[in-house]
Amino acid sequence: MNGRKFQGWRVVGLVSAVVSISLIYVAVRYGWSDEGLRGAIRVTARSSFTLFLAAFSASSLAMILPSTATRWLLANRRFLGISFALSHLVHGAAIVTLAVRTGGGSLTARVIGLGSAGVIYGFILFMLVTSFDRTAAWVGPRVWKAVHTIGGNLIYLTFLATYGRKVAESLVYLPQVVVLLVVLGLRLARRARIKRQG
Repeated sequence: MNGRKFQGWRVVGLVSAVVSISLIYVAVRYGWSDEGLRGAIRVTARSSFTLFLAAFSASSLAMILPSTATRWLLANRRFLGISFALSHLVHGAAIVTLAVRTGGGSLTARVIGLGSAGVIYGFILFMLVTSFDRTAAWVGPRVWKAVHTIGGNLIYLTFLATYGRKVAESLVYLPQVVVLLVVLGLRLARRARIKRQG
């Protein structure tokens, strides 16, 4: 596909189509069942992880490793972020639905889990809503930058904590942790270069 034509909302459209097809496959294979919901959670976990890291690392990659691909990432960072938000909202809905169907563990665990997840999803919703020029202008550049910076870092730390815990159970999740640490290194390298240039 021509990279110049594959820009903006076409990115969101293609990502949404791919995720939707994957979810339809899971639904056809497992039906409306606990296993089907777990499959939906796995599908959207993978898509959310990939999309978030692509958006989160775009500016660092474009500076540290300039290329056609990294410039494309930077130019489409907003649309990758929107795609991530849509994917992760479906992910959250599948988790809540599964929790309701299965009882969701102890009341204390549910309250703590919903509280921490609520903060993250609150940031995701705000970041999604302010990913448009009109709403971004409405909240102002200072608020926009603060919320997107804090939200992005919180989401990153949530992924790192989630996969970090899973590594203790299985080394299958080690690649995700390595990728997260590489992204952190890239962001630190970008910050150091900006300081040197400033």
